[in-house]
Amino acid sequence: MSTWRAISSNAMRIGDGERELAERELRAQFTAGRLDPEELEERLGVVASARTRADLAQALSDLPGALRRVATAPARARGAEVARRVDRAAMRTHTVVFTGVNGGAITVWAVAGAGVFWPAAVLVPTALLLGGHVRVRRAVRRRLR
Repeated sequence: MSTWRAISSNAMRIGDGERELAERELRAQFTAGRLDPEELEERLGVVASARTRADLAQALSDLPGALRRVATAPARARGAEVARRVDRAAMRTHTVVFTGVNGGAITVWAVAGAGVFWPAAVLVPTALLLGGHVRVRRAVRRRLR
């Protein structure tokens, strides 16, 4: 049973996005040495004229992992978008909390008549936490690319 059949019917019609993914996959397989130039052109022709998932499966089924990567690409893209949204929301929340807590502490300090800058006891650790969040966020993004 093919990967697509497990997901849904092989008779499902495809669009340009699926064709482009399949073409990219075929070119990657060619670069890896699994296809010769003539076979690449033949399979690219099959993909260009493909109307259903079964047509794409015909061009990809004997290449290791190709069918699975093309079939699951839309779901992986949706998952990546959800992760980006969650990441942005977490960063926004962290920044708002940092600003609110530290702004409040500084306001209390200023209204109380200044003196020794005691809000630093809150400002420094929360700034370190926010900086760590930004740093980890960037490192994760670099790894995912």
